[in-house]
Amino acid sequence: MSQETTYAGLRGEWQGLNAPLAEHPPGLEHLEPFRLKMVTALDRSVEITKEQTSLAARKQELSKELRKVMTEGQRVAALLKRALQEHLGPTSEQLAAFQIQPFRGRKLKKKEIKETSPLAGGPASQAL
Repeated sequence: MSQETTYAGLRGEWQGLNAPLAEHPPGLEHLEPFRLKMVTALDRSVEITKEQTSLAARKQELSKELRKVMTEGQRVAALLKRALQEHLGPTSEQLAAFQIQPFRGRKLKKKEIKETSPLAGGPASQAL
């Protein structure tokens, strides 16, 4: 007899064992309580498997619904952020209360600073 490891295989093995024992062969009456226990486990395992299957389908449905809700929520949040920026102004520090970065000006790159600085020997210092 091979060692069965899958649940479906184990259930098939239990069913194969149950069939001959259910006929109550003579001399094996003392095994009846164990057979009944195995039948109970078999029935419960079938119920649980059916429930797992229905839950897997429900999980897929909920995942699709969650994706839709999250996409809609992102769109509404983006709209609200833009509306707040429009209402308060893009440079308003009040935007920080809504976790929106206010525009504080563009930072100059080092290259641009050197070119415009009179000390750097750029075009502005040559005009002197």
